[in-house]
Amino acid sequence: MTPSAVSHQLRLLEAQLEVTLFDRTDTGLVPTAKGRLLLPKLTEGFQVISDGLAEISAKPRPLLTVSCGLAFAARFLVPRLVNWNAEHPDTEIRLVTTSRLVDFDREDIDIAIRFGKGEWPDVKTEKIVDQSIELVCAPDLSKALLAEATSSKVPLIVDEQSLVSWAQWSSNVGGKHLDPSRHPVVRVPDASLSYEAAVSGQGLWLAWPVLTRDAVASGILVRPDIPGWDANLGYWAVSTASRWRRPQVRKFRAWLHQTCAAAV
Repeated sequence: MTPSAVSHQLRLLEAQLEVTLFDRTDTGLVPTAKGRLLLPKLTEGFQVISDGLAEISAKPRPLLTVSCGLAFAARFLVPRLVNWNAEHPDTEIRLVTTSRLVDFDREDIDIAIRFGKGEWPDVKTEKIVDQSIELVCAPDLSKALLAEATSSKVPLIVDEQSLVSWAQWSSNVGGKHLDPSRHPVVRVPDASLSYEAAVSGQGLWLAWPVLTRDAVASGILVRPDIPGWDANLGYWAVSTASRWRRPQVRKFRAWLHQTCAAAV
């Protein structure tokens, strides 16, 4: 709008109000007392209009839907999402927890985090972090393991979904350290409840470091002097070829690499 057009609109407003809002001087327009009185009200009104327009026209943050197991979400990912939100305020994360392989298209999943060897058909995969099995337990149980009279009484936690069994561990490294056949057993359906059983002192757990790092660091769990085992397994980013190339998926994969590297 040209200066003359603005001046014309001001004159029309003054005529309608029957009030002089500006004095015309050689150097330009100078607000009158009534003009100065009106100015903050006009400013407030324009701000309300501006806020309203911004609210109705604002686009929601892009949503990235991530599928992963409950234990990984609860023990590793969720406590660190605050860092993602700080580094990537433009993208909101939606978590879907499940232990099964998802149908990316039918369930509208952008990326999944899965544990294994990366041998899943018809998807893109990328290893995020290697994992070697480690033995963990509550501090009191660690003391019992060291005493010959009580070591065989310590229960073994059996995760019925785990890719590594006590028999496999024993046949590779454990035979001379403990004999699983001599120990009582606590059976649980998944890693999330295995964690809870270990923390509450119910037994010795064949765990993955990503799930136990924070608990070990805080002293809730300890690693007894019993060796672990490298079963050539790890956590993988998984998605379809079309989703793999999306900018937000690429950013999330890079963030996962960085976050896991800092935690192991």
